[in-house]
Amino acid sequence: MASFEIPGLIIAIIFFSMIVYFVGQRQVPGQFQNYVTNGILIRIFGVFAYAFVSFAIYGGGADPVVYFRWGQTFADYFKQFDLSPFFDADLWRGPAFTGTNFVGYPAAFMILLVGESYRGTWLLYSAFCLIGLFYFAKVFYRAYGGIEYKNYLWILIVYPSLWFWTASVSKDTWVIFGVGVFLTGMVSQNRKQSIYVMAFGLFWCFLVRPQMAAILAFALAGSYFLTTLKKFTFKNVFVLILAVAGAFYFLSVVGVEDVTEVTDFAQETQRKSSYGGSEITISEGPLKFVQAPINILLRPFPWEVGGVLQVISFFDVYFIWFLAFRNWKAVRRSLSMLRKDRLIAFCFVFIALFSVGAGLALVNLGLIARQRIILYPFMFMIIYAYSDKRVAFLTRKRKEAQEKRYQEIAKLQKA
Repeated sequence: MASFEIPGLIIAIIFFSMIVYFVGQRQVPGQFQNYVTNGILIRIFGVFAYAFVSFAIYGGGADPVVYFRWGQTFADYFKQFDLSPFFDADLWRGPAFTGTNFVGYPAAFMILLVGESYRGTWLLYSAFCLIGLFYFAKVFYRAYGGIEYKNYLWILIVYPSLWFWTASVSKDTWVIFGVGVFLTGMVSQNRKQSIYVMAFGLFWCFLVRPQMAAILAFALAGSYFLTTLKKFTFKNVFVLILAVAGAFYFLSVVGVEDVTEVTDFAQETQRKSSYGGSEITISEGPLKFVQAPINILLRPFPWEVGGVLQVISFFDVYFIWFLAFRNWKAVRRSLSMLRKDRLIAFCFVFIALFSVGAGLALVNLGLIARQRIILYPFMFMIIYAYSDKRVAFLTRKRKEAQEKRYQEIAKLQKA
């Protein structure tokens, strides 16, 4: 254990609660503030749960433990007001400033803030994810009103994989915040767009996963192509071109200079993720593009479940499919809005691109279970955006408005 474990955890709980509560006051409507409190408590529990799995089951071999230790190395420099870790490539973890190396910087700053405490640092870091989920819910409220907002916010906060895998220093925790910020720029006030906010969200994701920034940019271009390119305006064409150019730039950062090199990058990532007892195989040839999304969206299959964590992973993803089939009419309505609702179009395109890309690159069920959680807020959005409850409410409102107009016309006729 770290030298300042318990005191650091206590300090982190104080800072974490204050930060999340303050942000929650601004991002979550007043009548749902109890959800903010629940989110704080769940996250604290999540850190203890993740620490148990990390140390008692994995023996301290989990990535967040490595990130914490790398943060300690950087923190030792920062304590001496030495900023060499930012500029000296010999101190980096890997060949690039971005990616795995970058995760050490926020970890180092949090160690400086709360002390050398695994749980304390993980808890404070997990605030990024919870705040990012608040942003997802805010976007949902802006786009679809308050009818299903309560259900959407609640499931984001309590869904096990969204608080378990992000109750630590991890790329996934960082990315969820960045994607949430990106969406607030995509669906800004009055359903407008803020290019500056979207750019900040892309940059945030780029720092730890340039390929995620590329997927976001391609998904943005795809949503514009599906919905608004028919309105041949300068802004639409500009955003489309900018998104595609940005996506190719992000790919170039990870060594993909041409579209044909994407599969080479995926194979190299496969090699790095092919370890442990949960390794799976990928088909060769064109069939692998069919298998890839299946791996991300449906595995582990029932006959592949062999341990407690895989049992949890199985129920984790199949419960979402249960919700989807239970609300099939809502999902079908969302699909019918593919060319009318840019946010829904973005959800479908993002899920498709990520499923294929990650499915080609990941050959470890543990990594799949952890990294696919970024899809869940989008899948929940598809389920709740055009739910029976919301459609019934909108229909009732339209009827009431129509009856009111008829009554006004009748009064005018009598006059």
